[in-house]
Amino acid sequence: MTIRKLCSVLLLLACSPLVAQAPDPSVVVNGVQITSAKVTAQIDYLISSRGGDPSDAIQPEVYQQMRRQVVEQLVVQELLWQEAQRRDFIASDVAVDEQLQRAKSESDSEQAFLSRIQASGFTESSYREDIRQQLSVQQLVTQGILPSIDVSDEEIRAFYDANAEQMKIPEEIHARHILVKPAGDDEAAKRAAEDKIAGIQKELMDGADFEAIAIEYSEGPSGPRGGDLGFFGRGQMVPAFEEAAFALQPGEISDIVETEFGFHIIKVDERSEGRAVPYMEASERLYEHLTQEKLQESMKKLVEGLQATAQIVNAPAP
Repeated sequence: MTIRKLCSVLLLLACSPLVAQAPDPSVVVNGVQITSAKVTAQIDYLISSRGGDPSDAIQPEVYQQMRRQVVEQLVVQELLWQEAQRRDFIASDVAVDEQLQRAKSESDSEQAFLSRIQASGFTESSYREDIRQQLSVQQLVTQGILPSIDVSDEEIRAFYDANAEQMKIPEEIHARHILVKPAGDDEAAKRAAEDKIAGIQKELMDGADFEAIAIEYSEGPSGPRGGDLGFFGRGQMVPAFEEAAFALQPGEISDIVETEFGFHIIKVDERSEGRAVPYMEASERLYEHLTQEKLQESMKKLVEGLQATAQIVNAPAP
């Protein structure tokens, strides 16, 4: 769990009212300044990561909302880093260097790496320090908080019983189809498509191989794969297609089915009937789910406590 992923969850749970009151995005957290330059760099990176250009005009209210979100995230990061230091969860130089080298290996060159981190407002030195903070907060979570979380067998069983409908694997089928699309919106185009699919149906009834026919004739994206649609459950296809497909048993071929996409012939290869997941099969995943819920609640309380005792003030004007 990275510090950014952790903070993105925490921001949904516990945004600081102290930060929300600060009109200037440059703030001081227990004597540590989060500069406007750092905030701006993070905003630019956020815009770029969403496919935008930081130089493009953005509505003032949207930009201010982004500033507030970035400040809130940076404040939470700083509070957690300070707590990690206080509790002596400090990442080693070896761990930091390994993570730094891993990050560099994801870029084509040293210069590409530097360009990437500079776009986020980092120098190599400050980026290395950011890695130390991330790894230290991970240690705070995994070594300082997670071991204190307990999920009992009784809690798992109660959750399983209370969510019986979610403890089911839905019915699925593995199907193929052949699709013929009308070449236009007029009746003549529709009749031509109907005639073509009827001819294909006759070939299949005469014993032609469905997969080979799909490769030759199907006009859908699955055509080159022999019409293979893979496994799918109810609610994933348009109603007429779904009704016809789920009425088939493995090996059966449907009549011609018309949908808004054109005319189909469907074949079911496999069928997986829906079933309830036994408790013993679900218990491990439920343990992980409940542990994560309790961890989020513990982190929420931790951040609220840190916010309540922290000194978070506007930075003085430069």
